[in-house]
Amino acid sequence: MGRVAIYARETTGGGRRQQDRQVTALAAEVARRPGWRHVATYADQAPGGSRPGLARLLAEAPGHIDLVAVDGYGRLSADRHELAAILDQLRRAGVGVVVLRPSRGRRLAKLVANLALADLIGEAAR
Repeated sequence: MGRVAIYARETTGGGRRQQDRQVTALAAEVARRPGWRHVATYADQAPGGSRPGLARLLAEAPGHIDLVAVDGYGRLSADRHELAAILDQLRRAGVGVVVLRPSRGRRLAKLVANLALADLIGEAAR
């Protein structure tokens, strides 16, 4: 896939620590993907308000980034119209967006595994 940028934004008042966890988790997920190379990180701290990291990402992406990794579309914008405009701007620049949810994915995998195990146990008990 190529050159991957990470965009992180603290949205719940968790501060710098929450943002650092996002970046670390996303960087680990990007590193696991064959052919993906983490080339830049953009971040904004405050929910709402100005987002200089996002502005830099949008300005620097064309020609330098192939894919933006986020842990949810809400990190780019909670407003669906603004989100659509951001995604369209990136698409026109030839940049894709991928949602990677490392911790949520593992929780879902555990849930599915536990449900499958419960089903097997139920079948064996019949």
